[in-house]
Amino acid sequence: MLIELLSRTAKIPEAKLLSLSESASRRYKVYTIPKRTGGERVIEHPSRELKAIQRWIVQALIGRFPLHESATAYRKGTGIRLNAERHRKTKFTNRYDFASFFPSFSQARVVQYISKQAQAVGIELSERDLEFIGNIVCRNGRLTIGAPSSPAITNAMMFEFDRRMHEECHAKGLVYTRYADDLFVSSYEPGQLDGLEKVIVQNKRGIPHIRLRLNHQKTAYLSKKYRRVITGVVITPQHTLSIGRERKREVKALIHHWVKGEIDPKSFFYLRGLFSFAIDIEPEFEARLIEKYGKTRIDLLRSVDPDFPAAFF
Repeated sequence: MLIELLSRTAKIPEAKLLSLSESASRRYKVYTIPKRTGGERVIEHPSRELKAIQRWIVQALIGRFPLHESATAYRKGTGIRLNAERHRKTKFTNRYDFASFFPSFSQARVVQYISKQAQAVGIELSERDLEFIGNIVCRNGRLTIGAPSSPAITNAMMFEFDRRMHEECHAKGLVYTRYADDLFVSSYEPGQLDGLEKVIVQNKRGIPHIRLRLNHQKTAYLSKKYRRVITGVVITPQHTLSIGRERKREVKALIHHWVKGEIDPKSFFYLRGLFSFAIDIEPEFEARLIEKYGKTRIDLLRSVDPDFPAAFF
């Protein structure tokens, strides 16, 4: 059913779709980008044709699956700012990280989940459809960092875990959000965040389609007394959101190089993304930039609003 629908919609013969599915794992450009915390992140970027089909699958199928409100990444109407905003009025935050998040979702478990969830929402998928979907959205048997379908699939597959965490935290007066592989739990009073690792492990149990483990080296305990950083957003001791002094200096330095004609296209694209992120978090920062560099230049930076990669955080 799904393959036939895609073939009619995209006007691509079924035979070509099946051939593309069989060779999908070879249709990626693999490269690395530096992590802000050190080391490198492997990106597996699908070909344009493969990416288009992945997005179609998300829109036609995955987008119909339930998502929990605690999942704030890669969703329309949510994002980095909202994730931080939900913790803004609290005083203490614990941050936890799931190791190798996207690759931990195997093709077998992805297909198993999609099959079960499709039935629940009344979508009929054949065995051939399921094999096709698995081959298209996974590379070498795993979800990847770089495919546009990976965030949507993992958000859906994490629904039950997010629901459990939200309900348990809410009952204790805590705030819980998840931004991809990063979990944030905040409290208004000291001593309320003890033992959360056991809670996370317990809430993973019994969910057959997830196999996740905590990266204990990235666990962080943040306090209002000091600067709390949540997905790159600084929550100040005054409970306001900020991009921080370092980021502001970086924006100004990049604009200075741009004005002088000393910036390459890649750095200019990065500047636009960073500028968009900065004024989303601190709208008043734009007025100071206009005063210094002029409205015409700042309006040009606003003309393109690229997605700001989560890898920068």
